[in-house]
Amino acid sequence: MAKRTANTEIEIDMTPMIDMTFLLIIFFIIVNDMSQKDLEELKLPIAMEAGHDEPPENRPVLNVRWFPAGGVPDSVIAHYKELGIGIPSDQEWSDIVWKRNILYYPFMDTKGLTDPIRKGRPDYYWKLAETMRLVWVPEMATKMDDKLKRILPDDPILIRADRNTPFKYIQKIMEVCTREGIQIWKVQLAASEDPKIVDAREKAKRK
Repeated sequence: MAKRTANTEIEIDMTPMIDMTFLLIIFFIIVNDMSQKDLEELKLPIAMEAGHDEPPENRPVLNVRWFPAGGVPDSVIAHYKELGIGIPSDQEWSDIVWKRNILYYPFMDTKGLTDPIRKGRPDYYWKLAETMRLVWVPEMATKMDDKLKRILPDDPILIRADRNTPFKYIQKIMEVCTREGIQIWKVQLAASEDPKIVDAREKAKRK
């Protein structure tokens, strides 16, 4: 008697694979120079030890803003209102800004696109991915990765996030970096220095 094969769709948990892709990304904690252009006013996390920022030419800078429910500044609300977007007062709000361009905000129009990693879910980060793939990556230096046997971008991007930003928003940027056609593996995280360390260093210089 012939065996029948059940026509069953199997859903694969992609979480371990996503975690593994993060291992390919190198992170640098750097002290960010607020004199640079295109930087949003953010309260950066404080790092006890961090390298000073010596940005390469044309390095993309992502500003990640986050506000608790009811805590969105009037200026931000007014800006979104000009775009025809209302910000609910009963939920947290986060967005990603590059050169004054908003690349992500909650429940933005996905244009029918789905997340390539989490299959079937709306891709709210499509605009960020499109900017990376079409604008940033073509301008980046490249190198051959001997292990992966493929050419990868070799320039960094900088993420500047408010110190209160939940990590899930940073994680999504990391996921976008691993997408096909992007694969940016140098990610720098901006931080500010502990004021006590700065004071101690300045006192040492004066001795």
